[in-house]
Amino acid sequence: MPQKILIESLDDFRSLSGKPLLVSEPIEITEQRIQDFCRGTLNEEWIHWDRERCRASHLGDIIAPGLMLPALFPHMFWQVMDIRLPRMIVKKVEDIRILEPIRVGSRVVGSARVDDVLERDQGIEVRYAIEYRFEGHSEIIATACFVNRYWDD
Repeated sequence: MPQKILIESLDDFRSLSGKPLLVSEPIEITEQRIQDFCRGTLNEEWIHWDRERCRASHLGDIIAPGLMLPALFPHMFWQVMDIRLPRMIVKKVEDIRILEPIRVGSRVVGSARVDDVLERDQGIEVRYAIEYRFEGHSEIIATACFVNRYWDD
């Protein structure tokens, strides 16, 4: 486990602007993980549940929902971040793009950089550019942008 990045002030974020933040450990995409996510979002689409039908289709196997990879980002984020600011909110997730189906048995690695730090009337807004790849491959399979707000007062 890498040493955590300690954030004690808004200037700590400002110093990270444009820099790589993390590369996660591989996360295995299991049938259980997909179906637990689907249960939580009330997603009953057959492509996440019916293995035989998926194997007979062009999909080849059960695939993860499009929102599942971005939902894994907080897990990756908190493995490397130690934020000691009094207030923080996730403002939005935008520009989610799924470029490849994420099949059962895939191992996915996420990477993130601080894309931009924007000054606000109070606090700052930090834009995280996220990319996902299959373990051992260089091609990007999905992207997203997380936007968080932070205050130090």
